[in-house]
Amino acid sequence: MMQQEEIDKLLQKKHAGNCSPEEIAFLESWYAQWNKDLPLGLTAEELHEDLLAIRKMTSTLPSAAKSQKLKQGLLVAATLFLILSTGLYFYLQSQIKKGSTAYLALHDINPGGNKATVTLANGQKVDLNSLKGGVMIGKSGLAYNDGTDISQIDSAAKGTAQQLTLATPVGGQYHITLSDGTRVWLNATSSLKFPSSFARLKERKVELTGEAYFEVTHNAKQPFRVYTSRQIAEDLGTSFNINSYADEPTIKTTLVEGSMQVQSLKEPQGKQPIILKPSQQASVSITGIINVRQVDTDEALGWKNGEFIFDGEDFKSAMRKIARWYNVEVVYEPGAKASSTLILEGLVSRKSKLSEVLKWIESISSVHFKIEGRRITVTE
Repeated sequence: MMQQEEIDKLLQKKHAGNCSPEEIAFLESWYAQWNKDLPLGLTAEELHEDLLAIRKMTSTLPSAAKSQKLKQGLLVAATLFLILSTGLYFYLQSQIKKGSTAYLALHDINPGGNKATVTLANGQKVDLNSLKGGVMIGKSGLAYNDGTDISQIDSAAKGTAQQLTLATPVGGQYHITLSDGTRVWLNATSSLKFPSSFARLKERKVELTGEAYFEVTHNAKQPFRVYTSRQIAEDLGTSFNINSYADEPTIKTTLVEGSMQVQSLKEPQGKQPIILKPSQQASVSITGIINVRQVDTDEALGWKNGEFIFDGEDFKSAMRKIARWYNVEVVYEPGAKASSTLILEGLVSRKSKLSEVLKWIESISSVHFKIEGRRITVTE
């Protein structure tokens, strides 16, 4: 129940002009129960003075000798006070929950964007232009997609390829076209190590951490292979997505078109490549076991197409995706038990501000969020 001192605080807020419209509406309604003949459009000072007068009147209760009529009037007044005070308490509590969206909006965080660095063979790091969005390896070296030069690479002409690394930070993504025409899109917190030229190499080998989507230029005489911590994925005429984040329980390879094979680097399936068909996804566990299932490829490619698509997604897995894109830390209150079993279904744009994404999750679940700097606390 709302305590008297909390009513006092509301009165003081009103006097100082700091009350919200909802709080003012309550105080005027409460006041109207005492004197229905007065207009409600009171100034802050008038309302404050009148309410203080009412509180002073109710604090000095009459003796038993006073009339029964007055006693009954005060009893009604006291009852009204209790009812309205209780109502205000639950109203404000509900507004705290409902108002979490407004709170989130005040502490909003913008979505990620085109951010990346390229590390050259000599160790030099080049910050890539966020307005460009893509780079390519040409005959003369590294350049943006519009042809603007970034760095000359002379070693390719001498037959010795340089090893380069494209890396995206938290909240970053970027696109690269390799020397053979293969196109790669990197998601947030990812890196791709690759040679400046595939000429004279037996295989086109690249190394991936994090997540990337590949559209491979097929060459049967020179296989294209993606190496991650637990597997080798080989192109057989393919476009595919690989999710290999270290904080995920499995590495997921999703085939969109063509054909490919996935080979675990660990036993018991280290020597048994799995051939995937379109719309199949191979999941490689920590122990090296490969499981294959049919999936909707739109979900796997949602990030590339500017969307979060959750098709029966574990809540904490979804929050890891959100954390990478918005560059935030996610923590869970001890009492937030629903988050352990919550499954998300739906779609929301990755171009949205963080508050809009969290508001959407709140609208379809029992969880709530609080933003403090770049930390999101999950509550219930």
